[in-house]
Amino acid sequence: MTWLYPLFLWALLALLIPIIIHLFNFRRYKRIAFTNLRFLKQINQQTKSGNQLKKLLILASRLLALTFLIFAFAQPIKLQNNQTLNRSKQLVNIIVDNSYSMNNNGPEGLLLEAAKNMARAIVNSSKNSDEFQIITSDINAAMLHTCNKQTALENIDQIKISAGSRPLQELTQLQERLLNKSNDGKSAFIISDFQKNNSPAIPVSQDSAIQKTWIRIEGGDAANISIDTCYLNSPIMQVGETISLAVEASNYSDAEVQGLTVDLLIDGKPKGIATFNIKPYAKALQTFNFVLDQGGVHSCVLQHAGDNMAFDDKLFFSLNLQSDYKVINIFDKKEHYINSVFSDTKGFSYTGFSSGNVQFNSFNKAALICVEGSANLSNGMAGELKKYCMNGGNVFIFPQSDLPYGGLQNLAGPLGFSIAEQPTILNGKVASFDLEHPVFRHLFEKIPKNPDLPLVNKFYNIVPNNAITMMKLNNGASFLSSIKLGKGQVFICSSPMNTEYTNFQNHAFFVPILIKSALLLQYQSPLYFQCGQTESIATGLPFTSEKGINLKTPNISYMTEVINMNGELFLNTNGEINQPGAYDAITGTQDSTLFSLSFNMNRRESDTRTFNERELENLATQCGSKLFSGSAEKLSAENAATVKGTPLWKWCIIFVLFFLLIEILLIRFLPVHNMNLSKNEGNIN
Repeated sequence: MTWLYPLFLWALLALLIPIIIHLFNFRRYKRIAFTNLRFLKQINQQTKSGNQLKKLLILASRLLALTFLIFAFAQPIKLQNNQTLNRSKQLVNIIVDNSYSMNNNGPEGLLLEAAKNMARAIVNSSKNSDEFQIITSDINAAMLHTCNKQTALENIDQIKISAGSRPLQELTQLQERLLNKSNDGKSAFIISDFQKNNSPAIPVSQDSAIQKTWIRIEGGDAANISIDTCYLNSPIMQVGETISLAVEASNYSDAEVQGLTVDLLIDGKPKGIATFNIKPYAKALQTFNFVLDQGGVHSCVLQHAGDNMAFDDKLFFSLNLQSDYKVINIFDKKEHYINSVFSDTKGFSYTGFSSGNVQFNSFNKAALICVEGSANLSNGMAGELKKYCMNGGNVFIFPQSDLPYGGLQNLAGPLGFSIAEQPTILNGKVASFDLEHPVFRHLFEKIPKNPDLPLVNKFYNIVPNNAITMMKLNNGASFLSSIKLGKGQVFICSSPMNTEYTNFQNHAFFVPILIKSALLLQYQSPLYFQCGQTESIATGLPFTSEKGINLKTPNISYMTEVINMNGELFLNTNGEINQPGAYDAITGTQDSTLFSLSFNMNRRESDTRTFNERELENLATQCGSKLFSGSAEKLSAENAATVKGTPLWKWCIIFVLFFLLIEILLIRFLPVHNMNLSKNEGNIN
């Protein structure tokens, strides 16, 4: 125990005053004549001793009442084990979970309101000199600055449910970094429902100077069905061709879901329907197959009827479908094979350039550039092809017959491969191919046991750097390889398109491999993004202007930041998009839509299961934290006791009143005997 104002204890010297008054009573006795005192001797002795006892009791009660009154002004404080009274200011950092799971109801109403009440209790029970920092799940920068009590309470009042929630692991790491900057006392609080898939990270090293408390807001597990994600089964997506879309849904409840209907709408029109049967706390996958008759921008949404948690009942995604894919072919001699693949194929436009007359400014609009080896392939062309690949383009290279190095010596260094000067005679065939490569994935409905593979009589030994062997010869050498170069790829065939070398150009593999190589470029952009994300978004478009781009829905408009990254247009939303939906990207100078971007809420909150008190207490112990469960009033009292100690002045006042009552009772009910008889004098005093 200690005293908040110990100087008041000097007032105990005032206790000498009543002691002096009681011990030195100078009141003179009044004499009364009386004839005979012989029979009153015993009464005289009893009366005298009774009056002395009463005086001592009254003196004691007055002294005790005055003592406890002085104690009350000195304000005694009871401290907890190993606690010392910290009279300096504290830095109090509070994490308030305002993610979507806090939008559920609990015993005290909306979980977020219960969390805000807890935060207010912490602030109100802290010292007036303390400073505060509030961290929300969306990391509102305005609340990270230290502030006083009043500002902290105002910040708490402004907290609302946010789409851009961050994991508690990230929030606790931020909290520790902020507290480590302070040299004052430090207190850390986390107020959350503590979902199992969103638990705080266990720190590698724990700062013992930080007093950590976790406050569990009890909400209960709410049954929920979520449309989690979707993705294209095949990289082939063309106008008039079947598009296959995989959709995953989850059941976060104890009951099995039968016959869940999910609808697919494209541009507001129904395009498909699927039925899900999902076991408790499990996932299920279904496929939608549909056809788009027109290219351009398509806004799509998957949805089910809805439940208590609406934020994950819809999944928005965008399809930016090109109606025309441009293919460029650079050749030395007259060729027929690549021309025949693309010139008459729907959805492709073909342009051929002789190796000595290439228009480099047409590269940025091409989906695929095919190159045959030539003596005219200059270093300048190699540099342009590398730049095209680095920005996301795909290049397909064939050596030329009867030329040293296949006519590719100037391309080898910039594009990352080496090639032998002369061809190697094999008289063999392709032995295997990589089914997991994007070009071959979903190419076959059913893979034959003994597929017919291309024959190879001669080939140039090509060794790519950091490459994937797509097709391997029976002697172990690479026949077809792919090199990742920047955002694009380089495909290299080791044999020229010449019947003396191979029959690959006449084989059934030739056409689909080239077509899929041209179509890979369109899938660099995801189908959708997360609301609240701060990462820049690649558009695949060339950077042309510093002017901003608006992302619009019928009811919302955001002006995005435009970024130039190596000549490519990137968008930065600065985490401001917090409403899910399909957004059309429109420049400030025109009303036409450049492309469409879709945003969805993070599905991290979909699984509503939370830690029970025992599980959370074990986790809190590992993190060096104390777990609190209870009301805001109890939290306020406990926090005040931790910060200020347990005040005992109220007990002192109670004792003051008690001893004053004792004094009154003594005076009122203990009889007073004023008669003092003296035998020798024969008088009554």
